[in-house]
Amino acid sequence: PMVLAIAGIAGLGFIVWGHHMFQSGMNPALGATFMLSTMMIALPSAIKVFNWLGTMWGGRIQYTAAMLNAMAFVAMFIIGGLSGIFMAATPVDMHIHDTYFIVGHIHYVLFGGSMFGLFGAIYFWFPKMFGRMMSERLGLIHFFLTFIFFNGTFFLMHIIGMHGHPRRIADPTIYPYLQGAGIIGMNQFMTYSAFGLGLAQLIFAYNFIHSLFLGPKAPINPWHANTLEWTTSSPPPHYNFARIPTVYHPAYEYSVPGVDDDYLPQTEPMPAGIVLDPVMA
Repeated sequence: PMVLAIAGIAGLGFIVWGHHMFQSGMNPALGATFMLSTMMIALPSAIKVFNWLGTMWGGRIQYTAAMLNAMAFVAMFIIGGLSGIFMAATPVDMHIHDTYFIVGHIHYVLFGGSMFGLFGAIYFWFPKMFGRMMSERLGLIHFFLTFIFFNGTFFLMHIIGMHGHPRRIADPTIYPYLQGAGIIGMNQFMTYSAFGLGLAQLIFAYNFIHSLFLGPKAPINPWHANTLEWTTSSPPPHYNFARIPTVYHPAYEYSVPGVDDDYLPQTEPMPAGIVLDPVMA
């Protein structure tokens, strides 16, 4: 399903560009077509979201910096996707087009739906790439500051956008309807949050550079993962493995009866008498 969902998003992505032009005077029939195709792209996106949630459901989640960033990615992607459905409707887009609602939406998709995933991947793969561990304490501080300041910066954009606050203006007070204390206060709050969001990345940069040279040596399998890359040294040698490993079972065998640990690497055989589910195998 994930592969089909990705292919569906890629295919529909070629026929949704017209939703940027609802205000251009295009033929109403063409506008309705783009509206429907834009709404349809939510279906494969929902498949991906439920797949991610289903993967975590029932698991013994360890709230590391890598996992928290991955979970934040899913949450921010959901918010960005839901706001995108509103914009896909032509009557709604007529009111919020070129407002801060658009800016808030796209940043939840592009920053929340990309950068949190990227941060999580870096925290996860750093020991395998460089043979050293990043500071988990600094990673958690960086995550929480980024998460708080990100939402403080971009969530309020949806609210002021629905009030008609246009983007690409330096001084909102030139419009009388934007001079209320609430609008000005939200603009100021978003500005402070944006500075905080930028400063929080200095923690990540320090953690990355410091760990690259002075971080503690990474064990072969710091995350207790099952897949083959975590059975070789960190970083891997040339050709990845000193000896070609023997694979005894699929990659996602967790909580196997008869195994003391919660994970079972692919290079270790199943306990005697354990039969794999033929569907999973």
